Amino acid sequence: MKVDKSELTLYSRIFYLLAVCAVVALAGRLRLRAVDRLPIDYDEDDYLRSAQLIAAEIQEQNWAGLQETNYRQEHPQLVKIAYGLAIAPLDRASLIPDQPTSASPAPRLPEPHYQIARKLSALFGSLEVLALAVLNPLAGLFLSIHTFTIKYHSQIMLEGLPSLTSALTVIFYMRAKNKLGMPIPNLWLLGSALFLGLTASGKYLFAIVGIVILADGLITAFHKRSWSPVVILLGWGLLSLVFFFASSPYLWPDPIFRLKESLLFHRQYASTAQEVQAAGMPPWQPFIWLFGSVPWHPGVFTVCLDLIITVFALLGFRSLWRERRLFALWIIIALAFLLIWPTKWPQYILILTFPWSLSASYGIRDSVWKPLIAWRGAYKQKTKMPASYSNLWRAALMLLPAGLAITAITFYPLFFQGAMAFTDFSAQSLRDGLNGGIWREFFRGISMQVPPSEIDISPFASNQAVRYVGLAWLEGVYARTPDLVFFNLMWAMLAVLLQIGLGIGTALLLSQNKLRLKQFWMVLFILPWAIPEFVGALSWLQILHPQNGWFALSGRSFGEIPGNPFAAAVATWQSNPLSVLLVLLVVGVWMGFPVMMLATIAGLKTIPRDIYDAAAMDGASGWALFWQIIWPMVLPLLAPVIILRMITAFNQFYLFYVLNPPFGMATFSLVSYFYVKEIGLYSASAALNIFNILILIVMLLYFNRVSGANKGVQYV
Repeated sequence: MKVDKSELTLYSRIFYLLAVCAVVALAGRLRLRAVDRLPIDYDEDDYLRSAQLIAAEIQEQNWAGLQETNYRQEHPQLVKIAYGLAIAPLDRASLIPDQPTSASPAPRLPEPHYQIARKLSALFGSLEVLALAVLNPLAGLFLSIHTFTIKYHSQIMLEGLPSLTSALTVIFYMRAKNKLGMPIPNLWLLGSALFLGLTASGKYLFAIVGIVILADGLITAFHKRSWSPVVILLGWGLLSLVFFFASSPYLWPDPIFRLKESLLFHRQYASTAQEVQAAGMPPWQPFIWLFGSVPWHPGVFTVCLDLIITVFALLGFRSLWRERRLFALWIIIALAFLLIWPTKWPQYILILTFPWSLSASYGIRDSVWKPLIAWRGAYKQKTKMPASYSNLWRAALMLLPAGLAITAITFYPLFFQGAMAFTDFSAQSLRDGLNGGIWREFFRGISMQVPPSEIDISPFASNQAVRYVGLAWLEGVYARTPDLVFFNLMWAMLAVLLQIGLGIGTALLLSQNKLRLKQFWMVLFILPWAIPEFVGALSWLQILHPQNGWFALSGRSFGEIPGNPFAAAVATWQSNPLSVLLVLLVVGVWMGFPVMMLATIAGLKTIPRDIYDAAAMDGASGWALFWQIIWPMVLPLLAPVIILRMITAFNQFYLFYVLNPPFGMATFSLVSYFYVKEIGLYSASAALNIFNILILIVMLLYFNRVSGANKGVQYV
């Protein structure tokens, strides 16, 4: 039976609409649940008080009063006006007291004003999900379940409305572009300028989409060799300023002074506010928010999959850049700002959760859906070769000894660690655990003979017998340590990338024909790799110790050397997380780059001389020679070494153990932190190892696929 193509199109459209409706319904349900269950947070009393003041002016029909009513005037006025309009039909309640911004959250807020304002914020958040679901239903699903987005769209905050308008700014701008990618003046571009102005009137931070669009226009102008996109976008930007001032009545009496006062407040707050200084968050804190779900409100969120969304967002970023460059620019520029800006509050990441969710949908498509389709096609085409049972038995008997050995050496320890992660095995229950208590409780638990027990990690716990705790460790190991997990990933990636760069650069220098004493330099560069990690870390500690290191002692002996603040800076490297990371990278790169250098030298020797001659005849030199000839031909040999260095860096122990960074989870590796900080919690370490192995498997499979490490060296 043939199916008409028009019917397929109709069915696909119906399915698409149903998917969009289901995603928006889910978003609304999750946000209304959060509206009811989230406790009162910081700033909610401030914004509801501002709404009360505006509502009073509206009730008295004193519209001119909006020009002087803007409680917390450091923030723009539009969202506060929206809250004021929402509660204006209600009876007046007692005015919320004026409290400093650093005060604790209010114990209670007037009802039903509090609920109405929260529901309005949830409505704005649900409409943002609708806008994304129309573009991509799967991306809308990711945004609908993102816990940080749910939280700050379900409270009386400023994020709901500008999240929506910033998304509409970008969507309307996309619609304003012609088939050649050039923006053209039309109603779509007018709408984009309108929504950008409303975005800035809602919260300044979200107006970063204006910079994103300008960057896209500059790239388009460069590729098309035409200044018309820039000229059009300048007019678009001026028009958005008109809409911004038109939607900000508080600025009308004195636009320049009041706007300047508001903007300067944020710069001063970011550098001097006591709460910002006390938080002591590292520069990479926005990534920690992205790598973890909201940890403060158990029972509020139905699912906590922010980590999964982030993993797929990273996997899909390449495709996002190729297919929807504007959204990729949005992520890049927003992340750059968040990393530079000193204030690291979690609600700030909402400026990029819209494109982040879209990138995650591309990650699902590229890493899950497409491989499944390819596997299904290959499976259908594969011809089954007949095999005799005798050959199968003969092969099985030949593989049996190796299989038993691998099971005993590799798989059994993994299974044992997995069973241990389901218990509360610790130093206090060591005797029972080693006498079969781990397997006993594991099998009793998974067969539902006993319910999961509560974990007791207090030093006075008296549990002498192992108990089954279920998934408590496996669920909690990441929930407790998202900053630790992210730092470990960041450290491993940065360390390996720097080792690759220094190793390849050193190898290229040593491969120069005119270089003298090649063997001497090679031996000198190999020494850091030959020294045991523990000894190398101790040597660097003697140099860098804040009190007794060489730099510190030289500073005390000779005083500060004019024009040489380096010694003083190194002697105080433990003062902030960024300097700690830099020191760790210096030591880690020093330890790891020699093996990269040796692998590159070996790879360079395998490249035929004829290839260099052909490249020279074609005029290739410098970067072109490296990227087009050397790198592609060295990578297959270098890839296995990179994989080994990734494993080593991810599991780095002695370096962190010896240097002992002072910022806890923010500057420790996974294996070293749990050894140093939580000695004796064997079950927690087992759960961490399982989690660690899963991360490494994902990283290595992805790198193996993109690098072609499994293909070997091929010369054509």
